This record gives sequence, structure tokens and C-alpha cells, in this order.
Amino acid sequence: MLEGVERRVSEIEDGKFLRKAATYSNLQSVFATTIAERSVSKLVFLRTRTTKSELVAALVSNGPQGSVKFWSIFSGGHLIASFTPSRVGALVSGVAVTVDNAFLFVADCTGYVHVYDIRDYALHGSEPGPPKYINHWRAHVDIITTLQVVDEDKVLLTSSLDCAVRLWSMEGEFIGTFGQLEPWEIFTPASWKHPMVPYEILVDPESMPVHPILEDESSTLQETTTDRKEVSKGRSNTKDEISYKPKISQIIITDADIKEEIRMNKYSQGLGKRLRHEHHKSSNKPLNHGGPNEFHKLQYFDIENSPFICEKPDLSAAGTDFFKAILHEE
Repeated sequence: MLEGVERRVSEIEDGKFLRKAATYSNLQSVFATTIAERSVSKLVFLRTRTTKSELVAALVSNGPQGSVKFWSIFSGGHLIASFTPSRVGALVSGVAVTVDNAFLFVADCTGYVHVYDIRDYALHGSEPGPPKYINHWRAHVDIITTLQVVDEDKVLLTSSLDCAVRLWSMEGEFIGTFGQLEPWEIFTPASWKHPMVPYEILVDPESMPVHPILEDESSTLQETTTDRKEVSKGRSNTKDEISYKPKISQIIITDADIKEEIRMNKYSQGLGKRLRHEHHKSSNKPLNHGGPNEFHKLQYFDIENSPFICEKPDLSAAGTDFFKAILHEE
């Protein structure tokens, strides 16, 4: 009944969206959002949930304030569940499900992809919380514009305003970016980029994880530092009030002290010249290693000039004379 319905969804300005079935044109449902900020741009039908029950959510959409909503499409349509995937409340820019409607993939405007298990979610009426969380990772540094599940190859295709198109495994493993220099093959995990991540994601400040323990330690440290400063400030003020006793200098300089200072100054100047002279002599004195230098230990010998006499080789033992053979041929 829901075959091809996704292509016939239109948005209405007042926040209501109308679903028109291509095959069953007489079946229409209008869904109204109750939040002031009305924005619905992504829809996906859960085709395996074909039962005509008002308690079963068969439609998933994005919503205002970064929410994802599950809707019942019967009896006028009503909201079954709503949750916010992004920890910072980023708007949802993409929604996709696997062919068996087992897993939901949600993309947001900060470049993150969130994965949820929805096999048993929103089947029996309203849900108070989100579905079972599976995984999340950052795929791009800008708004994700396309989120497509390729069930045949068990991969996820994403594109973004950062001008990159990437391929991921269902578990979030980075396969590669279209147009990269290194080739990759979907069915050869050894050729994937995993466990590496795109460089621009690695260096982007928004990719830094937020850990509750670190946040608690940071806030605790700030509070502790503030308390210590206040306590130390209070103690210092109390101590100053109690033990503050101004002291007046009792140093008295006589004429004899002045004369002695002048005499020592003259002596130090003369002594300084003598010390500089001795230091100059010691610094320019040749080093004494306590023995002869290395070149004194070298041995040398006279070169004998012996006369060089060139003698004709005796070829009689070979039975022939090379020189006579040449003359005979000539």
C-alpha cells in the first residue's frame, strides 16, 4: 500500500504535510505539528509495518529543534514517539532505514550520523524515550545533504556541503571518499581507509568528544579553585587585620661606614684588573697534555730509488718466439 509513496509527499506552509498515495489516491492523511517552529523536510515510510493499527508507527520524519518523529498514518495520523539524536540539538538533515526497517540512520547539520535499532520500537503505542542506540560518528564537517542506505552492498552513502561524497560500512567504518587517489573496493576491507578518518574531520574542533567525567572534573576544578581563592583571600584579610604591625627601618649609616665603603670600592677595582690579567694569561696558555704530541710518535722511512730495467721475456720454453713469428709474417 505504501509503494512509491515517498515521491508524492509535499510540505504545506502552515506546518502540515499531506501524504498522497500514488496507487491509492483516495487515502490521504494530514499530520499537524504542535511545535511553534514547523519544519518537515525528510520523510521515510516503514514498509514492513503494513498493519492497519493506530498503535504502530509507519512513518518517520524529521522535526523542529533537531527532533525525529514516529507517526501513525491511520485515523488522521498522530504522533507515536519523538526524540533528539544530536547532543547539541542540531537539526536533522537526513533520515534513512534499511530495507527490513531494522535500523534507522539519522544525519544532522553538524555532519554526524546516528544509528538506532528500531525493530521493536513504536510497535505498541507511544514511546517515552528514544530507540536503542547503536553507534554514531562524524562523516562530514558540514551539513549532510544525502543519506542513502545501499542494502545490497551493506554500505552507507553520504554527501555534504563540504563538497565530499563518502562511503561507510553499516558499522561506521570509513571506506573512502569519491575522487581520492588511493583505489578502494567495497568487498575488500583491506582496501578501506578504516581505521583512519578524513583529515578535515580529525582536525575540526567540533569533532572533539564531550565526556561527562571530564566535564564534571572541569566544573569541580573550577569550583574548587574559586573556593580556594575565596578562602585564601579571607584568610589573608583576617591575618592582615590581626598581625599587621608596621615596621620602621632602624638602619643608621655613619661617616666611618662611608669611608670604609669607598676604600673597599677602590681595592675591588684594582683587584679586578689583576684578576682579568691572570684570567687572560690562563686562557691563552697552550694546553699541556703531559707528553709528546701525536705527530711526534709517527715513524718515517727513506724512500729507496731502485733502477728499473726492462728485460725481454724468454719464450724458448714455449717453443716459439712471438717477435720472430711477427717478423716472419711481414
